[in-house]
Amino acid sequence: MSPKVSIILLNYNNAEDTINCLVELRKITYDNYQIIIVDNNSTDNSLSKIESNVIDNEVVLKSTINGGYAFGNNIGIRFGMENNSDYFCILNNDVKVATTFLDELIAIMENNNEVGIAGPKICDFDQPDVIQSAGSIVNMNFGRATELYKGKNSEILSDKVINCDYVGGACMVVKKSVIAKIGLIPEDYFLFYEENEWCQKAKKNGFRIVSVGNSTVWHKGSHTINKISGLSEYFMYRNLVIFIKNNGTIVNNVIFNLYFVAFCFKSLLTKKNGSRFFKYYIDGITGHNQYEYLKK
Repeated sequence: MSPKVSIILLNYNNAEDTINCLVELRKITYDNYQIIIVDNNSTDNSLSKIESNVIDNEVVLKSTINGGYAFGNNIGIRFGMENNSDYFCILNNDVKVATTFLDELIAIMENNNEVGIAGPKICDFDQPDVIQSAGSIVNMNFGRATELYKGKNSEILSDKVINCDYVGGACMVVKKSVIAKIGLIPEDYFLFYEENEWCQKAKKNGFRIVSVGNSTVWHKGSHTINKISGLSEYFMYRNLVIFIKNNGTIVNNVIFNLYFVAFCFKSLLTKKNGSRFFKYYIDGITGHNQYEYLKK
């Protein structure tokens, strides 16, 4: 029997994508998995729609608050831990998966003990042969992430295993032993950079992070977050500050903070309501969350 995998789908007011993803997951060839759907306290009728569409081996869990990406996925991870899963696949609900995507990821991880977190190559949903990302590397001085092979044809990655700093949260598989060592997904971000932080923790503990070229998912994009005006920009900048503060060296932090403050002053002079970037920076430094009201 293959190792048991918990596939965790997080839903927030987006039952249509979640149900479509379930339909695709039912076609995969991997032979030992359980799908765990976590509803992140949706305010519409998502929960009832999803519950009426699940079948055997699919579990629906309800969060009492919208605690963000990490909080919701961690509910699923804890459930999988209690049910003796060996691996945990964090999967966005707005992806379509290749039928063998999980076989390829688990095969690499089973045959390479040093690989702690693996992801597929992520291709564009509307342009299926175009790569969105095959992992990313980070410049800690300026907080810039480079998505590897972005825009390239997917065929060039056949049989390649790419070392990287982190894999995208749209699809990532983590070993149980890694979680036991580094803990659950960090919850202080709410949205964005949680997977970056998690992967950094894994690397600091001696694990490799890889993207597997033979494994493929197709990603639509951030449908859920874009429904809330201003949320995406706020967390992208605030959480970048937190990420560098947590993971950069002293030199990295000095360079980054000088760079970011200069960016804030430039935005003040050139952008409408440019002072908002100072707010993002201060909230990142202090850990304050302007959208704390969402956690209810």
